[in-house]
Amino acid sequence: MTVSLILNDRAIARGRVGELPDLPPSVAIVYPVEGGPFEVERVRTLGQRWFGKGRACYVVDLSDHRRQAAVTRTPLTCKDGGHRFQATIDVGFRVHDPALVVARNVRDALAVVYGYLTDRIRLCAARFAITQAMEAQLAINQELDREIRLPDGITIYHCKIQMEPDAAAARHIQELEEARRRAQLGVHTHQMRVGEARSDEQIEDIRADGRRRRNAAERAVLDGTPLDFDHLVREHLVRHPEETVHALELLARVRESEAAQHEIRDQRHAEMVKYLIERGVVREVDLPGLRQGVLGPSAPGTGVAGVLERPDAGVAPSFVSGTAPSSPGYAAPPQDSRAGHPASAPVAVPSGGPVQWGGSTPPPATAAPPNGLLPVYVVLDTSSAAAGCVTELGNALRSVQTLLANSPDVSGALRLSVLTYADGADVVLPLTEVSWRTGIPGLSSTPGCRYQPVLRRLLDLVSLETERLKEQVSRVLRPVVLFLAVGQAEDDAEWPAAHAELMAHKYYPHLVACGIGPGRVRTVQRLASRPELGVVAVENMDVAQSAVQFSVLLQRTLLHLGRSALAGQMELRLECPQGLRPVGAEQES
Repeated sequence: MTVSLILNDRAIARGRVGELPDLPPSVAIVYPVEGGPFEVERVRTLGQRWFGKGRACYVVDLSDHRRQAAVTRTPLTCKDGGHRFQATIDVGFRVHDPALVVARNVRDALAVVYGYLTDRIRLCAARFAITQAMEAQLAINQELDREIRLPDGITIYHCKIQMEPDAAAARHIQELEEARRRAQLGVHTHQMRVGEARSDEQIEDIRADGRRRRNAAERAVLDGTPLDFDHLVREHLVRHPEETVHALELLARVRESEAAQHEIRDQRHAEMVKYLIERGVVREVDLPGLRQGVLGPSAPGTGVAGVLERPDAGVAPSFVSGTAPSSPGYAAPPQDSRAGHPASAPVAVPSGGPVQWGGSTPPPATAAPPNGLLPVYVVLDTSSAAAGCVTELGNALRSVQTLLANSPDVSGALRLSVLTYADGADVVLPLTEVSWRTGIPGLSSTPGCRYQPVLRRLLDLVSLETERLKEQVSRVLRPVVLFLAVGQAEDDAEWPAAHAELMAHKYYPHLVACGIGPGRVRTVQRLASRPELGVVAVENMDVAQSAVQFSVLLQRTLLHLGRSALAGQMELRLECPQGLRPVGAEQES
């Protein structure tokens, strides 16, 4: 569709203007002048009417024109460059200079008007997102809400634009809105489930209180009645004196069985401790009395069973009064005067203290602070690639328990959690204070090897558990993650995004990465939060031997972290045993 403002295709005599079909009431007569500009007829004299009938002229329509059209040929791309608006134009225009219209031979006024408007609309639409169609429409209408004189002799006296996303963008916005509604619904569903879970917990607490009261009543009744084997035999003989010989035979067999069990247990303990020392998993300095009980002559009453005695059995762990001195490793969050709890500030300064590579004596052990804790997460690879070292990793966890249980001051300043990963991620030991009563999980290899699930799980745990610890104590140090990588990640293109999200969290941990499998240098360089926190196995060492050395590194690091925290510092020191070295000293083959 076109709008021709010049009513005659070629010049006609002035006297034939009235013969033009559908001649509008408001027209302008334009005369071409040889060697000069076009001349517009203003007021005709009688002589001009008589003698100028044969003069050539053009007839230009001066009427107001209103048109509506949809912008379809020109793409109105939004700010992101991937979605488009669609626009409907309601425009009014008229001729303000007939001579210019004829001089420029404007045959289709719509091409001139729409060409100008679509250019302005396209520039304005590029400043707005696809979800801001109404804002784009308002901005364009405000810009065009005036008379606009075009250089072609046409004036735009009215222009209103209606903007909306095109069909593809509308579907995109609808999907975003549906996702937002689903997210809100998920929040409400989560809150409802949390309420139900808390209700179930309260009911279970009530039932547990009832069971404890009944058990206490039963124990009160049985307090004066011993239930050991000797007492049961005595009671039996009182009631059945004719079976004295048989009862004595039973008692003798019980005594023989107990003696044999004690002998077997002591032998197994001795073999286990010697094996751990030979493999370098346990150092004798970490087990008080080990040399006297196993490696040399022992005093009466000592031995392997005495060395591995659980010294804290039946004793609840506690902190010694006092506060660790302030240092760059700690950040005491501001207190809320109304609730008395720390505000939600970062738990530690970003630096986290210097990282050093062995050679110096760890800080002396001091009294554990009553309100300062360091959460540590040990992440172990249990994929098929780690099948050859799963046993050594299980031994490493038991060695960590032995180390911390024999150092209650260090254990009091640490909270330890163990995660395993293969195709998925599992928390096999929730965040806890390690003691002899802590249950050590068993490990087994499974198919698959993906890093993304365990990194996502770490992000959830670090956020939730750090907030929970901050509610319990007034000082929480930045978490530390010790990540063992054996197999190569099957999701090599996906896990870096989860790693970046973990490192961008306000409670981001210091991530120590140890690689003992193929491609270990590149993996460790990408996992470690800082280059100096990367460790790799040396060449020509199998994964079982490397896992044993990782156990030594793990114990040394935990011991130093706990003691430095007790001394009021946040110093992350890595002492590499033989078989491991910093990633900077190893070149990938």
